[in-house]
Amino acid sequence: MLTKDQYVEKMKLRLDQWSAEMDVLEAKAHKTQEETKVKYQEQLVALRAKRQEGEEKLKAIQSATEDSWEQLKAETENVWDAFKDSFHAFKAHFK
Repeated sequence: MLTKDQYVEKMKLRLDQWSAEMDVLEAKAHKTQEETKVKYQEQLVALRAKRQEGEEKLKAIQSATEDSWEQLKAETENVWDAFKDSFHAFKAHFK
């Protein structure tokens, strides 16, 4: 049977061990946040590029002739679908 002093020492060691383990977890959390932050920024750059492509297609449609705008419309729809898919994947990944 442990004496009070022995038990106190045992608890101090446990607390020190838990503190060390929490420090490790905290370091991993900071690292994960940085990695997530980088991925977040990369995804935002990709989304902004797709959005810019959509804006360019819209401008092309606005200045297109009646004969050529239907083809541009189909291209723009493809860009829009890709943007939506990327946006939804981004949103789901970073929730």
